Amino acid sequence: MKIPFITLLLSSLLLSFMPLQAQDFNLDDHKWKDRVLLVFSPNTYNPDFRDQAKQLKNARKGINERDLKVFYVLQESSASVKGDVLEGDETSDLLTEFDVSSGDFVVILVGKDGTKKLQTEESISSDRLFEVIDDMPMRKLEMKEDGKGN
Repeated sequence: MKIPFITLLLSSLLLSFMPLQAQDFNLDDHKWKDRVLLVFSPNTYNPDFRDQAKQLKNARKGINERDLKVFYVLQESSASVKGDVLEGDETSDLLTEFDVSSGDFVVILVGKDGTKKLQTEESISSDRLFEVIDDMPMRKLEMKEDGKGN
C-alpha cells in the first residue's frame, strides 16, 4: 500500500513542532560545540520565566554570535513557547542532574566544556549573560580569532 506524499509531508511537519523530550536531550551532544542555557520553570506563566523569555527573544543576534543554545525545561505543560522546550515527566533527569527543585525557577549556563558556569534563581538580563560568556577564556579566544577581541 502506498502512502500519499501529502500524508508523509504533514506527518513530518507535525513531528517537527512537537517539544523535545528530556530523553532526547543529551548535554554531551553540545560539548565543545555550543554553550547551553537551561531555563527551568514550573510553567510559562511564571513571571521570572516570562521576563527571561522576553530578554532572550530580544537578544537573538548575541545568542547566535556566542553559540548559545537555549532550552526551556518546563515541569508542567503550558502555552506554547518559541524555542526548544523540554517538558513533562521526562524533565526529572535534568532536575536531578542540576539539583533543581521541582517548581523552582532557575537559569543555568553550561559552557562548551560541559561545566556549569552560572546558576541564578531569577531572570538574568541578556547583557549580564553576555558579560559572563564574554569573560570565559574560550569565548575570548573566539572573539580574538574573529577580530572582535583585544
